[in-house]
Amino acid sequence: MKRILYCIAIILGVVIALSSCQKKIEKEYNWAYPVAGDWKLKAYIDGDEIYGPFEIKIYNTSFGQDSVWIDDYNGNFWDMKFKAKVDMSTLTFQTAGSVNAIPKYDITIKVTDGKIINKDSIYFNMEFEDDPGTIYTLAGHRAVGYDDYMQD
Repeated sequence: MKRILYCIAIILGVVIALSSCQKKIEKEYNWAYPVAGDWKLKAYIDGDEIYGPFEIKIYNTSFGQDSVWIDDYNGNFWDMKFKAKVDMSTLTFQTAGSVNAIPKYDITIKVTDGKIINKDSIYFNMEFEDDPGTIYTLAGHRAVGYDDYMQD
């Protein structure tokens, strides 16, 4: 009888030890989420669609928690990569005139009315220094978000 109890105790100990070794993985979001992500957009002028769909990426900068990079990484719409100020409490972003980080296209880019709606839609207006007076409205939805990257 002692042997049976001894074997049960060993088996129970092994089961408890193995089950306590499994870590529960908590998803950690970057401070810039839900502004950050991959976005599929269309471009409009005065309500008329002129281009799209195309993708841009928005991601955090290394300069603090007040700005993000907006990056048309493939030059699908406009060769651009620039910083915009972000307000995470209202999920809005803008820039009065940010210099394009792509040296070949050294222009300023103005963004107004930038906002994230329900964490999966985006809307903003842009004006480029080399195309003054033309306001481009970019709108679309999240193509790939943080949750998609973190899938098991």
